[in-house]
Amino acid sequence: MYRRIALALSASLLALAASAATLPSHLMLPEPERAARGYVESWVFNIELTGDELNGMEPCRKILAERGFAPTLSKTANSSSPALHFRIAGHKAYAQASTEADDTLAALQQAKCSGTLSWNVSGKVARP
Repeated sequence: MYRRIALALSASLLALAASAATLPSHLMLPEPERAARGYVESWVFNIELTGDELNGMEPCRKILAERGFAPTLSKTANSSSPALHFRIAGHKAYAQASTEADDTLAALQQAKCSGTLSWNVSGKVARP
């Protein structure tokens, strides 16, 4: 009986680990081989929110501004898609891995702003 419980618990933990979302700070971890050769990595965390309703996106713009992402607003429409679309984008540079990026992403997700949220982390490699 204990073995069955242990197996069920192990299976549950593996499923949870497999479904865990990648966080920005996970992508900011330096590659050990590069670090051993003297390379220094810094990171840029980019966030973008796109949607059709500007008022529903405003809380997320405020969160980005408060956290130093300098959000910019752009509006687009074209002949194939004449409806007005809004895009709020911001970025912030980090000298090393930071859970601050994770906290910002969590705050945006909790705000439940209208639109589609996307993000990426890009690295900058330099020799000291």
